[in-house]
Amino acid sequence: MKGDIVTFDVEKRKDPQTGIEVTRLTDNEGETDHPYFTASQITSDSTQLIVFNNRTGIKQLYVIRLNEGKMVQLTQEANGANSGCLDITNRKAYYFGGRTLKSVHLDDHTEEELMDIPEGFEAASLSCTNDGRYVAFTMMEVANMELCTFPFESEYQGGSKGFREKFFRWPSSVIMRFDTEKNSPYVVTGELHRMTHVIIHPLDGNQVLFCHEGPWQLVQRMWLAKVSTDEVTPLIQPKRNLDRAGHEFFCADGRIGAQYSYRYRPDMNYIHHADIYVNTDGSNEHRYYYPYQRTSHVQAHPTQNIGVGDGAHIRADQKDGRNYMSLIQYDDEHHQAKVGLLCEHGTSWKKSSHPHPIFTPNGNQVVWGSDRDGHMNIYIANADLDKCIWSDR
Repeated sequence: MKGDIVTFDVEKRKDPQTGIEVTRLTDNEGETDHPYFTASQITSDSTQLIVFNNRTGIKQLYVIRLNEGKMVQLTQEANGANSGCLDITNRKAYYFGGRTLKSVHLDDHTEEELMDIPEGFEAASLSCTNDGRYVAFTMMEVANMELCTFPFESEYQGGSKGFREKFFRWPSSVIMRFDTEKNSPYVVTGELHRMTHVIIHPLDGNQVLFCHEGPWQLVQRMWLAKVSTDEVTPLIQPKRNLDRAGHEFFCADGRIGAQYSYRYRPDMNYIHHADIYVNTDGSNEHRYYYPYQRTSHVQAHPTQNIGVGDGAHIRADQKDGRNYMSLIQYDDEHHQAKVGLLCEHGTSWKKSSHPHPIFTPNGNQVVWGSDRDGHMNIYIANADLDKCIWSDR
């Protein structure tokens, strides 16, 4: 029930390669995962994390008190709670309860209904500004289409089942921004394309980052919309089928990060991989190249000198690099991303089990999800550069 407190006996283990202590915060009951890694989700004092868990049979929103070994149920939604982000100033979590955008306060659990999603659309990708003034998300037209390729494809191995077919068949999307002060929604932009990964600028509610969903080598994935002027601008424009950029995110100061890969011909593997950081107007672009394969998802430390990723490719002959969590040091002088293996995350890499690591706001720890113990759980470890096993080049 809403307000129930679950107490955990947190499990600690030493990583066999680096010796770093990894703590499993949750109890392996039901599936527990944190919101998408681009959304705000940890309080500014780095002590509380919002998560979803289905231990009651229906997915609900909870908050984990990181220093107490406790998790508090925030919602009691008949049709479940989905998506999610945290207003770090007012300590409110935003989420979708069924077809309704709602908020719930972390402390007294008071709820507020903000707006309903129209029939025929599904909403996702919640994010909000640091001051809680604006909440942004996408509404995608529901397409209950039969996918002819679905039965022939295996579970997630670089793209969800039917991913390419959906890209060519998917219908319309609309990006919304809700003004919590005026209690009113606004249509930012939309088109006949699947538009996801909506992220509002943490410090400027006038700017919204989003992507065209689809195979990275076939789409101009990254776009920035300016609400006040109706400008929609592409960022980091790749050459079709030669280079690709994605997994875009905002840094704490509003700078944009993304992951990039390049190849010389469409029939060859990608050979150059980098993390890119750029201002919202496209200026001051910095690229940091990996020695080998890049990690799968990256999030920046508050200083932007370090990244965290759910992969650690540190040797040319390494076959299991995607099984590990990495810390990445950015070398401005040599334009290099130096990769350090931090610990094993051990997830299965099914679509619902991506680690999606994040830093705590103080930058001292990293948090991720993994199904290594049978169910999805939340794990945490110190962001200790000295414990890492570093790449051989």
